[in-house]
Parts: sequence; C-alpha cells; structure tokens
Amino acid sequence: MSDFATILDTVTTRAPLHRNIEQGEVGNAALFLASNLASGITGEVTYVDCGFNITGI
Repeated sequence: MSDFATILDTVTTRAPLHRNIEQGEVGNAALFLASNLASGITGEVTYVDCGFNITGI
C-alpha cells in the first residue's frame, strides 16, 4: 500500500488516544466477541482504532 507510513502518522495525530493500535488489541477484541461475555451483542460494528472512527474523517 503506497504511503502507508503517512496513514499511520495521520492516525497517530488525529486519533483521540494519539497512537496506533497493536495486534494484541485486535486479538483481544476478537477473543471478547467470540466469548460468552459478548453473548448479548448483535449487529454491531466494533472499531479497534484508538478512537479514529469518531473523528469524522
């Protein structure tokens, strides 16, 4: 993917947590969603992006 480093820098700058995600955070979210702890969750989009999705960009 061209300019991927630019995308990573943009996320770091604009995301509310001012950092990029780590692989383990995606894995943790997937494990939670696959567990009984998420049994009441249906039809949701779960973002693991340090809040970048709420910036409106």
